[in-house]
Amino acid sequence: MANTPAKGNIEGPDIFSRGSLNLTYELVRKYDAELALTVRNLCHAKPLEGNAQEDRNKNLDYFRVRLDSFQVRAVVENLMMQDENDPGRAILAKVLTEDWMKLANKMIADLPEDQKPQLH
Repeated sequence: MANTPAKGNIEGPDIFSRGSLNLTYELVRKYDAELALTVRNLCHAKPLEGNAQEDRNKNLDYFRVRLDSFQVRAVVENLMMQDENDPGRAILAKVLTEDWMKLANKMIADLPEDQKPQLH
């Protein structure tokens, strides 16, 4: 969802569309308003280049997400708290959780060897 742009070569686990960031904001704000605003504010940066020539659908603008590991973890935890009684929101939250987990895994992979978590 967030990490598969339709055009251009903008891709990666740390690249999210405006639409995905806005959905994350909507789903997280009930549980953590401050974190939700932090996510929404990512859309105030200049979008990444890549689809400038096509007719502009602002939801297809892409942004590099630079949050700390605690914020990314909190996003994932809040997305996982969605009400199962609202299947539409639960499905959106699940897809977004997968995208945010990809970012978390990239952040771990990018750590220096001596800072990576040790699995036993």
